[in-house]
Amino acid sequence: MLAGLTGNIGSGKTTVLSLFKTLGARVTSADEIVKRLLEEDGIKNKIRATLGSGVFYGDGSLDKQKTAGVVFNNPALRKALEEIIHPAVMREIREFALPDALTIAEIPLLFEGGFTNKVDAVITVTAPKELVYERLGKKGVFSDEDITKRLACQIPDEQKTANSDFVIINAGDMGDTTEQVKKIYGLLQLRHRRNV
Repeated sequence: MLAGLTGNIGSGKTTVLSLFKTLGARVTSADEIVKRLLEEDGIKNKIRATLGSGVFYGDGSLDKQKTAGVVFNNPALRKALEEIIHPAVMREIREFALPDALTIAEIPLLFEGGFTNKVDAVITVTAPKELVYERLGKKGVFSDEDITKRLACQIPDEQKTANSDFVIINAGDMGDTTEQVKKIYGLLQLRHRRNV
């Protein structure tokens, strides 16, 4: 059984994924797969053909900041980049998921990429907007403007939660989040056992 774990930027998906792993789930992350794919020549060549050489460093590695600057200001280029990366990521996730194991894959753009039909269950993580800005601000990577731009590219929480099997509200209380994860993990195990 494969469950897709999703949620908007800053919701705490990675924290939730690690909680599922602690409970014994087989886990994988689209972001980790993307990091690996971006080192492959075939993928880099496709990106170069789509976005140009300006998004690469002199050593041939991708400048992620420049890439983000280009695609978050150009929906057509963002879509073209996603069409290069998303199918390859989903292929790896499907290969990683074993039929006899409960697998949870963190897929940030599960809804945006139209991949909900590729998973057996959808878990969405949400967090209050002010907490999202606070969390991402502390990382020192994103300005408020960057966060707003990225959130604008993602489907709103309300729409995601309405189309999810499970919802985790990650409002900053780790104990509460852990309890929600435990409950959902138990329900997923039951569903998985019925289907094996």
